[in-house]
Amino acid sequence: MWQSAQTIFLSIILEALPFVVLGVMISSLIQALVSQERMMKLLPKSGALSVVGATFIGMVLPVCDCGTIPVARSLIRKGMPVSAAMAFTLSAPVINPLTMIATFVAFGFNATMMWARVAATFGIAVTIGWVLLAAENKRKAAGAPALAGASAGPMGLELPMLETAATVEETAPTPRRTPREVFNYVINHAVIEFFEVGIFVVISAAVAALLQTFMPASVTQAIGDHPILSVLVMMALAVILSLCSEADAFVARSLASLTTGGGVLSFLVIGQMIDIRNILLLPRVYDKWVIVRTFSLAIVLTFAVGVGVNLMGWL
Repeated sequence: MWQSAQTIFLSIILEALPFVVLGVMISSLIQALVSQERMMKLLPKSGALSVVGATFIGMVLPVCDCGTIPVARSLIRKGMPVSAAMAFTLSAPVINPLTMIATFVAFGFNATMMWARVAATFGIAVTIGWVLLAAENKRKAAGAPALAGASAGPMGLELPMLETAATVEETAPTPRRTPREVFNYVINHAVIEFFEVGIFVVISAAVAALLQTFMPASVTQAIGDHPILSVLVMMALAVILSLCSEADAFVARSLASLTTGGGVLSFLVIGQMIDIRNILLLPRVYDKWVIVRTFSLAIVLTFAVGVGVNLMGWL
């Protein structure tokens, strides 16, 4: 049995590794070269349309969930509404070419799960963004200050950003840098992010291998075949494992035989919205009430989508 677990573990790692490497390299290049000002010019001026437009920034900024946090922080500082910035934060890790290709490959070159994941993520991100937009408009109508990104902790003290690859926009190279400076920055950023992400990939692959090999069939069948319990368990597992968007599809595919289609979809959706890194880092960017409302809606909507898929038998 141990040999079987080792085989599953190595297969997940080897399948995910190329996408992880490619992902951190693209993320590092974007961090070094792409201007957030250009992204702001692409967004519609209308509040409701700006939320929708923000969900598609990931198509041109293909970063993982940790990479979206510094970008969102910069966009808020440049004037993007919190509602649009949150829609970007929730959707960008999934609605980008690299994650879509990784999901497509992971599920045997079948696009069904890829498009289901994109559609569910888009719908949830836009819904949450519109809820926050309504709150912003209500505050404006009442004459209250507009929502802003979190910048101060207790007693008004500035909270230091965590020194990880997810929060290095303050140290990004300045414009008109030499090619060598860009190269050094990209390599250093990519190495940091690779090891940061790699830890979660290895742990997740090990958990998936152990579950498939050692969990009794009676337990997996009782939970995995249940249209509601399977969704709850897979959502909890996604939050705990905290996988990057370039690797989570390979872990989800390895667990597909143990759960329902709705469970797999909910794993792929909620894992990029709520995980350990986001729980730690988002309070540095958004006010507490924004995060509580966002996480609550993300959990409820993802659960509803997963259960709905199971009851309708779509996946």
